[in-house]
Amino acid sequence: MQRNYSQRLEMQIPQENAYTGQEIMSKKNFTIEKFLKKHFKFPSRNSDEISQFIIIDKEMEKLIRDLPEVLSKELPYCKLTLDFMKETDPNEKILEIVIYSDLESKRLLQKEDLLCDMLIDRYPKTTIEYIILVETL
Repeated sequence: MQRNYSQRLEMQIPQENAYTGQEIMSKKNFTIEKFLKKHFKFPSRNSDEISQFIIIDKEMEKLIRDLPEVLSKELPYCKLTLDFMKETDPNEKILEIVIYSDLESKRLLQKEDLLCDMLIDRYPKTTIEYIILVETL
């Protein structure tokens, strides 16, 4: 007489590698805040508010993380700033990304158009409204 035993694979996950949620989130928040402070200036001194705003949208977080590298390939820049647009309703926040460069203004306008189109194509799923400005120093 032959018995049918089903073979079942079980995977055991050690407790120390178990997902805890909050711990991973807090490390990620710390990382984006540190990254922002390293690569961007904040004219309104509101880096904490801006970082909390950015982490709501993962696509925007990717855009911001990739921005210094993308910019370095497209134009020489001296400074990047992040702020909320002042001309809008306080309840409606629009992220303002300003890129400062030494290029002449005509070339900067061309680069601004190119960068805007490129970022829209690369990060189409972002839900946060933003504007990119390129200015001379």
